[in-house]
Amino acid sequence: MKSIKKGCVGYIKSRRIKYLMITLLLLGGDLFMFFYAKWYFGSNKNLFSLFAALICLPIAKTAVETIMLFRAKGCSEEAEKQITQHKGDLDGLFELYLTSYSNSFQLSHVAYACGNVIAYTETAGTKGNLGEKHIREMLSNNGFSGYNVKIFYNLDKYIERLDSLNRLKEQGEEEDLSGLGDVLLSISL
Repeated sequence: MKSIKKGCVGYIKSRRIKYLMITLLLLGGDLFMFFYAKWYFGSNKNLFSLFAALICLPIAKTAVETIMLFRAKGCSEEAEKQITQHKGDLDGLFELYLTSYSNSFQLSHVAYACGNVIAYTETAGTKGNLGEKHIREMLSNNGFSGYNVKIFYNLDKYIERLDSLNRLKEQGEEEDLSGLGDVLLSISL
């Protein structure tokens, strides 16, 4: 299976399949170890049963990530085509799924330049103001303070903003934003 990098189109779908297979394999192996040890020793009071119980913790972590990935939606083909046509020289990332303590934020595309971070979501339930605040806090915690963050629900308005950021970038001076993309990737699934 071809590995798709985080921030590219198709990442969520490929990761979803990979984590589902890993979760099922680990769970099957764990159940086999528990029941085989119980059958072999005639009791569940053995070291293998204890080991099987302890292995449930990492399996549960993998299962939670699998569930979160199944909740996540990738970027639609129509949105991807339009965004790709208009993003120009802007740095950007596709298919980010951010989580905070109380909310999750599905972002189809994120672009950043000239002190601005803009994002487009196709999920109506995304709480934009909380998502903007979360991104702003995460960037500030990692040394990128003072950025304007805006989440768009309308593709046409997002494309207009992409075009205006492209014009701003052409007029402005070069800035090193490689670390900003790394921060966005590190805070997403």
